[in-house]
Amino acid sequence: MKKLLFFILFVGISSTGFSQDGVLTNIERQELLAASPFNSVYPESILKSADAYFKAQMGLYKEGAIPEKEAHLVALGTSAATKCQYCIPYHISELKRLGATENEIKTAVLIAADVMKMSTLFYGNEFDLVAFKKMLSGE
Repeated sequence: MKKLLFFILFVGISSTGFSQDGVLTNIERQELLAASPFNSVYPESILKSADAYFKAQMGLYKEGAIPEKEAHLVALGTSAATKCQYCIPYHISELKRLGATENEIKTAVLIAADVMKMSTLFYGNEFDLVAFKKMLSGE
């Protein structure tokens, strides 16, 4: 019985979480594609949702809980760590527009490199995670 309930719940959540947009008219499709060149990377079946999501996500930079420049510094560090050749020039451009210094930009990238280095060292050497968390909590 538990398996059946889990299955029903999973199907219900999946169908709402991964639902498709309604059919677009040709005019709607053209308007969405004209609104942003980035919309061209999405399948038409989710084009409206993708456009709305992208606009909402961009709001995190200007109206988020942290100042815009700092948000782009975080994004630059993440972009460097994930080696996103599209994101890096975008965030550097935004950072320069916002008055970030070369030192701030280099520091964000260096912090990302340091996190990746330490993560690789701990993970690759199978450093005990429970012991690590105990060290951090002062136990």
